[in-house]
Amino acid sequence: LVSGAVVASPMSHEVASEGSGVMGGSFYVSAAYSPAFPSVTSFDMRESSRETSYVRGYDKSVATIDVSAPANFSKSGYTFAFSKNLLTSFDGAVGYSLGGARVELEASYRRFATLADGQYAKSGAESLAAITRDAVITENNYFVVKIDEITNTSVMLNGCYDVLHTDLPVSPYVCAGIGASFVDIS
Repeated sequence: LVSGAVVASPMSHEVASEGSGVMGGSFYVSAAYSPAFPSVTSFDMRESSRETSYVRGYDKSVATIDVSAPANFSKSGYTFAFSKNLLTSFDGAVGYSLGGARVELEASYRRFATLADGQYAKSGAESLAAITRDAVITENNYFVVKIDEITNTSVMLNGCYDVLHTDLPVSPYVCAGIGASFVDIS
């Protein structure tokens, strides 16, 4: 699974501490609201020891959810789609600035719910898929997966440097960092 987010129009607010601070520097905190759009690629479901598995989505016309009935999984070649994230997408950082150099710890959170590819007779059916080894699904040759959402939590440690020290409201800077992204499928 490869996950990413394209950030659109971030709105942020930054607060810096007053005074000379520790060793002439200052601490700062920043927060941003960043609506995101899902970019989930190579979402492949299969048994790890098999080259080919068949994925079938839940039938849109079935009014109940019954995962024990193989006939309810009639949509061949099913792939999951995920919704835009306009509400639960946040970034934040805490850092220390000394002259033009900064060190900061940054964290972000993104949540993408499973998106229905049309109208389903039963709510929640778009989150279900059956995976089978054979092209024909029978009573004893499949298992069911349910994916309600994907969440992505990232943490980064950055080192930054302000290229130009001016009193302008905008100044260029460069950053380098190391971090991790934790993806949860639930």
